[in-house]
Amino acid sequence: MNTVTFDRGEMEERIVDIYVSADTLRDGETSTKREETADTAPNNGPGDQHSEPDSSGKRPFLVAAVFLGLLCVLLAGIIGLSVYYNRVIKDSEDKRNILSQSCSLYKTNTTAERDQLQTRYNNLTDERDRLQNLLCERTCCSDGWKKFECSCYFISTEKKTWEKSREDCLERGTDLVIINSKEEQEFLFNFKKRVWIGLTDRETEETWKWVDGTPLTTEYWYDPQPDNAGSTGEEDCVEIHKDQSPLKAWNDLSCGSKLNWICENVV
Repeated sequence: MNTVTFDRGEMEERIVDIYVSADTLRDGETSTKREETADTAPNNGPGDQHSEPDSSGKRPFLVAAVFLGLLCVLLAGIIGLSVYYNRVIKDSEDKRNILSQSCSLYKTNTTAERDQLQTRYNNLTDERDRLQNLLCERTCCSDGWKKFECSCYFISTEKKTWEKSREDCLERGTDLVIINSKEEQEFLFNFKKRVWIGLTDRETEETWKWVDGTPLTTEYWYDPQPDNAGSTGEEDCVEIHKDQSPLKAWNDLSCGSKLNWICENVV
């Protein structure tokens, strides 16, 4: 059996080495634990350099981004609607302008056509009057008839009732005279006779009509005629009275009275 002997000084050196190794190992383990603890520990303060960033800080930015996106979509929709309605309004204005122009053109054309028709009517009227006057000038009345303007007048030499006087005119192809103007009234008054004319209210009292059915519009009564004041109370026929003024010479008289009469033949 071998025996190991140690020098005292060598022994002391070995002990010192053991203590140093132990301290070194302990220090290494402590450092390792601190690192592991630091890596796994939660973020407890602003000075911790190894803590993970808190995810709650990202939430406001996410909400803002979503809100901003919705605003963009809404703005795009508003812009689209604005463009659409502007286009609709413009189309409506264009159609209204076209319609207005069409109406204006139609009105202009209608006015022009109306003026042309009026001019043609006036020209035809003038031509008719010219031909009428020419015909009147060349008209010859039969013997015993008097000419005035475009009519021929027969003044009877005998006297009859209003009805018989009219019958005589009808047999001649004419009728009792119808007075249309003051010139004609003055012409007839100048015969200086009491004569029947073709005016009566026998159908309806106080509704005076000419023998052709036209109502009375121009009157030449002398005051206070018509008064219907005959002995029979029925003065339904009219005469020109020679003793009055030319334009105030009509008198209502009983149709059974006998007077001269005037027939008129219009050319």
